Amino acid sequence: MQAQFNPDSAAAWQVRLFKKSLTKQAKLENLQRFLSPSEGRTCLDVGGDNGVIPYMLRRNGGMWVSVDSSNKAISSMRDLFGEDSVFKIEGAELPFEDSSFDTIVVIDYLEHIHDDAAFLKDCHRCLKDGGELLINVPHIKSFSVIRGLRKLLKLTDEKHGHVRPGYRLRDLYEISKNGFDIVESHTYSGFFVEFIDTWIQYAGGSMTESDSDDSDSKGLMLDQKDLRKFAKAFRIYSLLYPFLLIAKLLDKLFFFTCNHALVIKARPRPWIERKQVMMRDGRSIADATINTKIGSAANLTDPKNNRSSAS
Repeated sequence: MQAQFNPDSAAAWQVRLFKKSLTKQAKLENLQRFLSPSEGRTCLDVGGDNGVIPYMLRRNGGMWVSVDSSNKAISSMRDLFGEDSVFKIEGAELPFEDSSFDTIVVIDYLEHIHDDAAFLKDCHRCLKDGGELLINVPHIKSFSVIRGLRKLLKLTDEKHGHVRPGYRLRDLYEISKNGFDIVESHTYSGFFVEFIDTWIQYAGGSMTESDSDDSDSKGLMLDQKDLRKFAKAFRIYSLLYPFLLIAKLLDKLFFFTCNHALVIKARPRPWIERKQVMMRDGRSIADATINTKIGSAANLTDPKNNRSSAS
């Protein structure tokens, strides 16, 4: 059942702005793409920021609980969902009993914590047998025009509370290998949409930066005071929506470019600590598999002996 909000409330503004944000809409669409029907299930969302994505996920049914590490995010989500279903966490530990949830959805949280592998281990503890883990993270590559633009505009990882810029798929395989099987993955959010969204973030951040006092805030977090103060500005932002639609179309035409967000679905299995096997040249098996042709690993030169070069 959809909640009814005061039209001037922060919650109402958050839903209104969601309808003008292609990046948030794409995030929800791709999470729901992997999410099993939640009716009758107990679900946890982690890192829901202002609460609009968790709000949309709750419309699928089920009993949901939300957690975040940001004070402003907690306040915003409690306005939406009440005190009883929103909790503050610190780092890698979840304040729940073993086997508490059928589904855990992690929304742009891994890149904010130092020990991401320990956090996934605690997610494993809290998941029921046969449960599912969905993770959404920034998708990184070796060269990115968008990343360079964000640095130029001072929209840095540090400003957004990131301890790392994001993940490749093999990074998620590495930190989850002890207890999860990644069964599905998908990248989304192309260059053109991200380009326009970066400028929107810059404009919004510039207007609210002087009033922000939440040092643990995850990027552009707007509370009720912010939203009322800048309602007129956001009405102007809505004029950019047609350009975002054009950008979305361009991203479809240039589908071969690298996307900037990554979502995976994983299933738990018994947790077994696994040591990483390394190649002679220092690469991991994953790197050797991804970056070399099948069978070429046998031809790698061992830098510590010369047998491979003997005639």
